[in-house]
Amino acid sequence: MTNDLEKKINPDGIVDQLYDIALDPDSLGTFVDAWNDAGLDAQAARQTIESIDRFDTAYRAHLDRAETFLQRGAAAESGADLTATLTPFDTLAAFIVDRALHIVAANAGAEQAFGIEEGAALSALNLPADALDIVQASLKDVFRNSDSPDRLLKIELSGTSAPALFQVRKLEGSTQDDSEHALVVTTRYHWQAALGQTLKEVFDLTGAEQGVVRALVEGLDAKSISAERGTSEGTVRGQIKSILAKMNARTQSEVIRLVISLRDVSQGVEQSSDKSDESPVLVPADWLHAEVWKPFKTLILPDGRRMDYHDMGPITGAPVLYSHMGYGLARWHEPMIKLAFTQGLRIICPIRAGYGLSENIDPKADVLESTRDDTLHLLDHLGIDRLPYLTQGNDLIFAADFTVHHPEKVSEIIGLCARPCLAGDLHYANMGKWHRFFLSTAKHAPHLLKFTTRAAVVMARRLGAKEMFRQLNSSSPADTALLEDDALLPVLMANAQLIVGKSTNVAQAYTHEILATEADWTDLMQNCAQTKVWFVNGGQDPATDIATIAEYRDSYPWIDIEVIPDAGQMLIYQHYEYLIPKIATASREA
Repeated sequence: MTNDLEKKINPDGIVDQLYDIALDPDSLGTFVDAWNDAGLDAQAARQTIESIDRFDTAYRAHLDRAETFLQRGAAAESGADLTATLTPFDTLAAFIVDRALHIVAANAGAEQAFGIEEGAALSALNLPADALDIVQASLKDVFRNSDSPDRLLKIELSGTSAPALFQVRKLEGSTQDDSEHALVVTTRYHWQAALGQTLKEVFDLTGAEQGVVRALVEGLDAKSISAERGTSEGTVRGQIKSILAKMNARTQSEVIRLVISLRDVSQGVEQSSDKSDESPVLVPADWLHAEVWKPFKTLILPDGRRMDYHDMGPITGAPVLYSHMGYGLARWHEPMIKLAFTQGLRIICPIRAGYGLSENIDPKADVLESTRDDTLHLLDHLGIDRLPYLTQGNDLIFAADFTVHHPEKVSEIIGLCARPCLAGDLHYANMGKWHRFFLSTAKHAPHLLKFTTRAAVVMARRLGAKEMFRQLNSSSPADTALLEDDALLPVLMANAQLIVGKSTNVAQAYTHEILATEADWTDLMQNCAQTKVWFVNGGQDPATDIATIAEYRDSYPWIDIEVIPDAGQMLIYQHYEYLIPKIATASREA
């Protein structure tokens, strides 16, 4: 056995491949094949090769250097993509200036609100002179004072009943040459042209009523609107009353919140510049589109980190806590949302640290403890006392940990293609090549995991989310078939941005999570024995085969496990008509 393995793997060759990956992340697939073919995903095999044992220690220095190359290459590839920095603020007026106070990037909201264009001096900003002086002075101070990189300004704007807020934040090393820039985000709402059409189709607002809604969103009161439109204040108040009735809102604030929630409907699905991610553009239609594409909500955690979360379904529905798995499966598509409303099911999905815009935890922090605390804070924020925990794939560890520490909060655990802890290496053998590599590497070569995870993210950005999805799930016909569903594809591609979007740093998060799932957490599972736990697993799951499911039954006989033969890891999208009513029943019983 040792001689055969020695022929298959050459430690010096691995070093060469590490640098190949750093220079060309697309070559990661070749490395994964070599690693798996050599049997290095099995601890017993690795221990029989003395040279590999020595090499595991020696090549860490090579890994560090290769990772430096990888990071430089990724930065060079992305270039000075300041426009991507503005992407999260597409409904607000936002722009970026350099140290010379020239505008180097501006979104449509800033161009509309302040009449500015890229390349112009900041003095071109359409602001009162005293307000412009305040903004310029604050920017100069932010650039000059590295200990105070943020400012929050209150600026009085003519024609509005409320001041606008300007947040000024320095962007360190924002481009390849490390030149300095500052981001300015304001509370001036960007009114998108298609939003008026959406308001007409969804709520039957007249043109005049759409104009009043826009004015309300932009901060004007009834008196200011009447002056601007040359009508009586009584006429405007009558229009506001009609708007409230048509939109089923009680206050003007509710109207504003609803309009902001419709922004993704009006702008459709953003198109990736990568042709491999091309997907049908959605046009404004009805409330169902609004529910699918509404923006995530944001919560500031006690330690100051930002955490986003998605809240789908009727706000008064029976809640379920839903984990998005490593694929970021946060959004559901229209037929799923419609069924959730029919069943009275509310889906609460925390976007875990490191995914999307949720800020990463400290690299030295305990990922289980942090995720547990973040989840508890969200439930307390929402006023939810008890609910089922719907978990997918590797995320089962988070459900088990949360249940053990807060059993009063979890009525039952529902695992979709869930992976409980198993001893030994046999369960890796029949996985798809990517799952086998990353999961076994976390267990037997953890020092390699961080580098290869970063490389995989860069590779996914180059290939495009659609092609990377196809490669990761190539052993599952049920999963790859989802890419042919034109109604679902835009949702899958939007979910993928939580992983491969330019604003994410998911490599650290995924590395922490996989290291935790591949360690021994049998005690967590055993301590959940008093909680109702049931699984629905797919026969085509690339991370779990039928023999492994039999191991689950042997190791945890108290878990009720159902298998759907023609389902893959994306079980929730393939059999939602069967699953959502069962989940809703569990939520109502909680």
